[in-house]
Amino acid sequence: MPSGFRLGKGRGMTPAELHAFLTETKIFVKVGTLGEDGWPNVNPAWYEYDGESFWLVTKELAGFCRNMHRDSRVTLCIDNPEPPYKRVMVRGRAEVVEGDWVDLARRMVLRYLGPEGMDYFEATLDLPRVLIRIRPVLVSSWDGGGIDRTFTKPARWHEVAPGQSVEEATASKSTA
Repeated sequence: MPSGFRLGKGRGMTPAELHAFLTETKIFVKVGTLGEDGWPNVNPAWYEYDGESFWLVTKELAGFCRNMHRDSRVTLCIDNPEPPYKRVMVRGRAEVVEGDWVDLARRMVLRYLGPEGMDYFEATLDLPRVLIRIRPVLVSSWDGGGIDRTFTKPARWHEVAPGQSVEEATASKSTA
């Protein structure tokens, strides 16, 4: 007996949808790294996407930060925890960037906590931080509509050339 649920057809996000999803939501990124013992490690974090790279401000002694120092390969997952279940997956390379992290951290606090988060920001301003840039190599997305296409086909991954935005990459043909 049919359920009455219309399955529809899921698809990757358009460049405009992708940009809005990455820059206008308060969704955490889940950062996948490999631990020294070879076990996968996934850590939630605040992020900022600037149209070319993903940026994190974190603690140098955090396990996922130490993992990125040792092995720069990362997988990022940014997924909406409520319907529609949109998601973006990114494979990339992480690097520690010398520089001032304060303005970026301020923007992140305002994005994720709002103006009332500035007390937290001021209270932790003197604690040591590390600035991480993640340059995308591959990107895949799903718009949350219909059923996920991976029920019937493999995920579509788009190559991201150096200096190219993930939005531009998704407008091109996929590699898988």
